[in-house]
Amino acid sequence: MTENIEHTKDSKNTVAAAVRADDAERFLAVTRGVLAAGVMCLCELVSAPLVNSLAGGAFTLLPWASVACLLAVAFVLILGFAFLWLAESLSRNFSGRATPVCYGLVGMIAYGIWGGLVFPAIINSILRPAGLTEISGMGNWMITLNCLIIGMVSYSLAYIFAPSMAKKRGGVIAIGVVVVAAALLGAFFLWQFYARLY
Repeated sequence: MTENIEHTKDSKNTVAAAVRADDAERFLAVTRGVLAAGVMCLCELVSAPLVNSLAGGAFTLLPWASVACLLAVAFVLILGFAFLWLAESLSRNFSGRATPVCYGLVGMIAYGIWGGLVFPAIINSILRPAGLTEISGMGNWMITLNCLIIGMVSYSLAYIFAPSMAKKRGGVIAIGVVVVAAALLGAFFLWQFYARLY
């Protein structure tokens, strides 16, 4: 009888431990996404003067940086988690030191393609009705290169810092709130642009 009770307790403890491990793994994945979005927003803020110069100085920096954050957060929500999962799957074939490189390459390719297609389209949809010169040619390549670098840096740092950050849930939530607030501000500015032009 005692053996059955102990066996039942052991089974419950095993199930509880498995549930906790699953929860920790899911939160680690969420943390990677939040960190990737946060690093992307910081990088977009830093590179806002470059993109603005490519657009002929058509934007003021805060509105454009906010719109860029919106596009970065949209990437993470729409495609980013899928590519983080892909990076996780691919990195199982590599040693520990090569894992951040794998994440960086996946992020570089994914965000580079996204940025190279989406950013010029959004910028030109504002410049065109305003009668300003659209971005094309070398400008598109510069934006794509910028996004390639941002994708590589954000995914690599997300992999490196996620395990330690996942232990600080309050910090992850705070970063998530700031990132969402920046994206909402970007949505407001983008709506303002379109409301005035169309």
